[in-house]
Amino acid sequence: MSFPSQISAIELLSAFRSIAQVVAEHEQALNQLQSEDEGQAESELESELAPAIQAETDPWLRQKSRADTNEPAGTDFAGTDLAGTDLARTLAVAVAAADGAADMAHLFDGLRRGAVEGAAGPAGQSLATVFSGLAEVLCNLDHLDGAGLALGLEVAAELLASEENGQNRGAMAAVLAATAAGALSAVDDGADLAEVVITAADEGLEELELGPQSNPDLAERGVVDAAAAGFLLMLDTLASVLTGEPLPAPPADAPRLITGGNLFVVRCDVVAHAGCGLESANWLESTWHELGTLKLFDGIGPVWKAELLTTLPGEAVEAIFAVGRPQNLHIGVATEPS
Repeated sequence: MSFPSQISAIELLSAFRSIAQVVAEHEQALNQLQSEDEGQAESELESELAPAIQAETDPWLRQKSRADTNEPAGTDFAGTDLAGTDLARTLAVAVAAADGAADMAHLFDGLRRGAVEGAAGPAGQSLATVFSGLAEVLCNLDHLDGAGLALGLEVAAELLASEENGQNRGAMAAVLAATAAGALSAVDDGADLAEVVITAADEGLEELELGPQSNPDLAERGVVDAAAAGFLLMLDTLASVLTGEPLPAPPADAPRLITGGNLFVVRCDVVAHAGCGLESANWLESTWHELGTLKLFDGIGPVWKAELLTTLPGEAVEAIFAVGRPQNLHIGVATEPS
C-alpha cells in the first residue's frame, strides 16, 4: 500500500486537529505519569526561568510575555498544571490560532503564536519551542514532505537543546533529538513521509525508554517522561492520519507501571489481525512499554516478535488480543532483576 509522499497545509491542519483531539483524550493518562509535586516544582521553576531563556530562542516570545496575554483575570500560568493538561491546552489554542490557514506560512505562524499563548508549564513551553523550530523550515515550503519534516525536527531539537542541558536521558530534549536523527536517517534511505514519521517515533520511543534507567525519580515511580510521551503520541497520531490506521485510542484505565512483586517474562510471536499494520504494531509496542521493560519488539511484517519483563503479564497478553493473537506464548518467572 502506498502512502502520500507529501501533504498540503490544509491537510496538515486537519491532521493537527486530530492530534489535538487525541492528546486531549490522553490528557489524564499523561498526567498520571507525573506527580503533582513534580508538576508544581517544574511549573514554578519554569515561571521564573522561561521568559529569559525562551526570549533568546523564539522571536515571538520577545514580543509577548505572560503578563501581557489576553487571558482572563485570575488565570494562573504558574500553577500545578501537569504535562497532559498543559499539552492538551497548548495544542487546542495553537490549532485554533491556525484555523483557516491555507498555506504553510500561515499555518505555522498560527501554530507557534497559539502555542506560546496556550502554554502554561514546561511541557507546553517545550511544545511551543518545537513549533517555532518547525516553522523556521516549513514556513518556506508549499507542502510537508519527509525531508521538510526531518529538517524541521532537527532545527526544533537544536532550539530546545539550547534551553536544556540535553543530558537528561528520556526527557523531551533528548527524545526530540532522537526523532530528528531517525527522520534524517529515513530520508537518506529514501523513505516516504509516513515512513519518516514512523521511524522518527520509533527512535524517540527508544530514547524515552532510557529515562527510567537514568532518572531516579522516574525509576522510583515506574514511569517515563510525560511531556516526551505526549510528543511521541503526537507523532503516532500523525502516522495514523497518513497511513489510514485508527487513531490512538485513549486507555480505558490509564496503565501505570507497577514496581515490586514478582517479575515475569512474556515472550511470543503476534499474528496480526487483518487490517492491523505498522500503526497497530506501534500501539502494542507502546502499550507493552508502559507495562514493563521491553526487551524485544519487531513489528515488521504480519508476524511480530515481542518479549517483555513485567509485573503485569495478564495485561500484557490482553493487549495482544486487541491487534492480533499470540503464538508460541511463553510466560515464566524472570531470573533477571527488575
